[in-house]
Amino acid sequence: MELKDYIQNNELDLDRIVDNFSPYVRTIVNNMVGNNLSYEDKEEILSDTFFILWKNRNNNILSLNSYIAGITKNLVKEKLKKKKITYNIIDYENLTEYSHFDTYSDERFKLQNCVHKLKNIDKTIFIMFYYSSKSVKDIASKLNITEFNVTTRLYRIRKRLRKELKKENGYE
Repeated sequence: MELKDYIQNNELDLDRIVDNFSPYVRTIVNNMVGNNLSYEDKEEILSDTFFILWKNRNNNILSLNSYIAGITKNLVKEKLKKKKITYNIIDYENLTEYSHFDTYSDERFKLQNCVHKLKNIDKTIFIMFYYSSKSVKDIASKLNITEFNVTTRLYRIRKRLRKELKKENGYE
């Protein structure tokens, strides 16, 4: 689904989005955290997800499923970091099995293909930052490069992936 499917009278129909995507967001949160967070924390992530979507409603959102999933995962990772709960990369890989959201699986597959094309160092940085939730400082230390180098590479990686995904989706 695209964001434009939820525009009514030139306004974002957030109520409809919340109704349609709340189960999806809850599934992501529950698969990522299990019982490691309280019900209140999970509900906070749910509401924050839709608030961030609303704040960014004017951005060019290619896939609403992927965008909401990305927001949710980032919020979960932030919450886990604040609570000092460690998160295993294997758990992250397992949570992407959503048969009722084929678009999400398709986008994930496309992203994996694009990441696979990166240089080894860029792949390592991307995986450490986004999958293992390592800080820029930790990555720089582990790879023996500067923090500036890591942030520059992350910026360029995101830019490259965005361009590749647009090309794969036929937007370029």
